[in-house]
Amino acid sequence: MRGYVQQLLEMSSGVRRFVISEALLGVGIGLFSLVLNLHLLAVGLDEEKIGEITSIGMLIVGAAAIPTGLLANRTGRKKILVTGLIMMGLGYTLFGLGTSYMVFLSAQVILSLGISSLVTSEIQLLFHYSRSKKEETQAYSILFAVFTLFTGVGTLLGGFIPNWLGGVTSIYQSSVLVAAGFFFLAALLRGILLPKENLKLANEEGKVVKKPPTTRGRLGKPVWIFSIYTFISGITFAFIGPFNNVIIKFRFDWSDERVSVMLTATGVFLFLGSLLTPYVLERWGIRRTYFRVYLLNILLAWLLFFTIPILLFVFFWLFRNGSFMLLNNLIESQAMSAVDEQERNLFAGIRSVSRSVGTAISTYLSGVILAMKNYQLPFLLTAGVLLFGYLYFIIWVRPILEDKLQEDYPNPNK
Repeated sequence: MRGYVQQLLEMSSGVRRFVISEALLGVGIGLFSLVLNLHLLAVGLDEEKIGEITSIGMLIVGAAAIPTGLLANRTGRKKILVTGLIMMGLGYTLFGLGTSYMVFLSAQVILSLGISSLVTSEIQLLFHYSRSKKEETQAYSILFAVFTLFTGVGTLLGGFIPNWLGGVTSIYQSSVLVAAGFFFLAALLRGILLPKENLKLANEEGKVVKKPPTTRGRLGKPVWIFSIYTFISGITFAFIGPFNNVIIKFRFDWSDERVSVMLTATGVFLFLGSLLTPYVLERWGIRRTYFRVYLLNILLAWLLFFTIPILLFVFFWLFRNGSFMLLNNLIESQAMSAVDEQERNLFAGIRSVSRSVGTAISTYLSGVILAMKNYQLPFLLTAGVLLFGYLYFIIWVRPILEDKLQEDYPNPNK
């Protein structure tokens, strides 16, 4: 474990700067995620309308992803990333100032375009700063560890800022606007701190491969396999993820302060799940890691479906979120590492489309379910999709990972 920590401290300067600035995104998203649904409910929208807006936003993220990925090839990922952060700040601002469905829908469109720019540039740029495939996984994990830790900080603030600052349209209005400020600041710092991207070097690296990954311009098979895998992962996430605060608040009739404390504690477990991802891969190898993490996620989601005492729910909830973050980091980081450099921008776009479609479907369904005041069924649906996802992993994904990454994460049984 000491050696693993030392490796994290010795990552490249670009990665370290990336990680430092990620704290601002974490605070902004944590704050926004806690109060947005509550803000929308307070100004008159119901859960079904919220799910509808979110689903439309996810589809826009997907629709814009491929053009944004292609644009990143021309202008550079750093410019796309900074532009995306500015647009997200603008979307947050409009959410805070708006009062009608159409204004909120417009805010979601702007926010979604920003998210599309973020997801099609951030990880590829982070990997560009990394010096090896092993460091790519480490960089991804520490980035999300910091993100989730500071998401918890933002969530905790979200439980108190409404009472401190209040608002005009709702008590949560000021919190939404403060979250927007964090994104504008993140855009400024990343524009200044991140090293200039070497587009020529990136293109040259994409040409140096052991075997041609494409034939006559066609994308390689791994791109499509991982894109479908991301679609399944998106469905799995969105049954619960977008409605964490609503589920906790109304399943147990908790106050906003108690919800914020719960989600802050959740952030700690998300942080631990992110931080441990490279460690468990090195210790267990690809096969055993995925089997154990999938099994734990399926079991915990299934248990949370049942009516159980609050303390037991809290225990299962925290470990479920930590293990899900570990699984998500495994899927996201290793998929990108297994794709060849020259295909990464386009893969990011296609993957974003797949994820967006998956999350749009499950977000809408979950919104309908929660509008009927059923706060348990999303957990059962999550468990079922996780089981299907593991079967897909065994058949299609695992052979590619073992072929591409076995040198970095050998099977300890061999």
